[in-house]
Amino acid sequence: MERSWYWRVALIVAVALFSVYQLVPSWFYFKLPPDQRTGDAYDASVPGWAPNAKKHLNLGLDLQGGIHLAMGVDVDRAVKAKVARRADEIGDFLKSKEVPFTDSRPVEGGRVVEVKTAEPAKVKDVILDNYGQEMYEPGGAADGAVRFAFKDQVLRDFQAKAVEQAEKTIRNRVDKWGVTEPDIKRKANSQIQIQLPGFKDPEKAKELLGRTAQLEFKIADDENPALDPLRSTVPQCPGDRSGLTLPLPEGGCWTIENVELPNGGARAVTMLAANTRAEIEKLIEEKANPLLDPQKNVVGIGEHSVTTGEGAFQARYYRSYLLRAKTELTGDYIADAFVSQDNSDALQRGRPVVAFRMTPEGGRLMDKLTSENMRRRMATVLDDKVETAPYIQGRISTNGQITLGSGQTQQRQFEEANDIALVLKAGALPAPVTISEERTVGATLGPELVRKGTIAALIGLAAVLVFMVVYYRASGVVADVALVLNGLLVLSVMSMIGSTLTLPGIAGFVLTLGMAVDANVLINERIREELRAGRTVRQAVQQGYDKVFWTIVDAHVTTLVAGVVLMQYGSGPVRGFAVTLIIGLVASMFTSIVVTRAIMEFFTRHDTARLSV
Repeated sequence: MERSWYWRVALIVAVALFSVYQLVPSWFYFKLPPDQRTGDAYDASVPGWAPNAKKHLNLGLDLQGGIHLAMGVDVDRAVKAKVARRADEIGDFLKSKEVPFTDSRPVEGGRVVEVKTAEPAKVKDVILDNYGQEMYEPGGAADGAVRFAFKDQVLRDFQAKAVEQAEKTIRNRVDKWGVTEPDIKRKANSQIQIQLPGFKDPEKAKELLGRTAQLEFKIADDENPALDPLRSTVPQCPGDRSGLTLPLPEGGCWTIENVELPNGGARAVTMLAANTRAEIEKLIEEKANPLLDPQKNVVGIGEHSVTTGEGAFQARYYRSYLLRAKTELTGDYIADAFVSQDNSDALQRGRPVVAFRMTPEGGRLMDKLTSENMRRRMATVLDDKVETAPYIQGRISTNGQITLGSGQTQQRQFEEANDIALVLKAGALPAPVTISEERTVGATLGPELVRKGTIAALIGLAAVLVFMVVYYRASGVVADVALVLNGLLVLSVMSMIGSTLTLPGIAGFVLTLGMAVDANVLINERIREELRAGRTVRQAVQQGYDKVFWTIVDAHVTTLVAGVVLMQYGSGPVRGFAVTLIIGLVASMFTSIVVTRAIMEFFTRHDTARLSV
């Protein structure tokens, strides 16, 4: 035998052992009942010498069920946020150019930027010179003002990008969450479809995926007495200096909060409180907002609790914060977020918090913000909820933390901190999302049909194996060995990359087995032709493989091209079919050309050898 034959045999043995080794986690995974496959029982069942327990075959939504969600992206709100940011940007730009103006703010429902100035012509020239590619002057401004709006194409591109970014953010969250092989894709009308195979908790899915994770830092406007008139129009909250007495009056009430001012003085700030968020939102809308200039101030809502004398949590309530309208800094500058423990004081020691690290640019902006607002309160607002509002006692740059509400157990605080860290690290959604469709999906086939399908597939495979032996005799046995190895190799590679097995994927798997059989049929028929031409068995085998080689390669490569196209442009089930098909085609070429030839050359190595074909 030639030395190359021994190398080929070594390669075949190595591939076979590798395939069996990679399938060990999948073997223990499917041995367990479905409700134990994602818990500690599965991790404990996998031997220590086996591959990573996460490297196993997964079942798709159609085979094991899961959660299906359809979420709509509020692109209109994203546009309004972009216009508001551009208004602030224009104001800063005019200041840097020393162009006189008095105000730069969104108008007409947040879709147009209006700049009030004594020199509108100069402002127009300066802004359009710098922003003319994106904005134009729509007109309609009063005397002493000039307006700017985004061009229609710019808005359309931004809306499409907002949906694309939302899809990417949701995908990042799911990936960090650990759900295997989710199906996430954009649909029409700013919709995103999400399928989570094997996941059974829809509330948890909605909480993590639907959370906007818009982190904002705003300065509290404690010197502003704008809310003081509420003391005569809203009932006063019951309580004393030790705190509020719960439950509060239905519909909400007012109380005072003594705060320190930057000048060293103090002030009794008016704040609203209510038992539920819905109550305080209604109270703010009807009583507080009419007293405020929305361009200067907003009212934030935070969640707090009162305690009993023994320190046990008694009840939670919602309270207001008067904040400046301008968002000083956002979570876009966060580089990393993780769960840590609060060591700021003895009372809070060990309490879970969300620690974050900012990018270099974010650190520079945070340093500037805190240095300019020393001894003021800075509110950390996450998804329209004031998580904390501490006093700025010193300059802060790259590192910070978010302290969560206190009305929860430590375990629940840890879970919430972990969820917030996950969504902050994965990125904020560019706009709020609404869930338009939600359903918990059972396996499409059902256990009984899956069992019957498995039996049918095994019967079909056995029939093919028997046919090859009956028709090609000993050569058929060689083809059957290669076919079994082909199946093991495909499943092992899918297991290694953590692929998901779906109905289309099974179809691709069966198709590749059929192509593997077809390749062996071509080889055996070619060998028969060479034997009829009078060649020896050894010559017939060599000539048969050599002459049919490019035929097999051409057939596989043309199908492979189609598979690559499907994988590139398809999604969900189509992509699963393509991945299985590509892996199977490569495995089929290896087993039909390398494996069977090595076996056939071994049995026909002598000139006097006989071959049953």
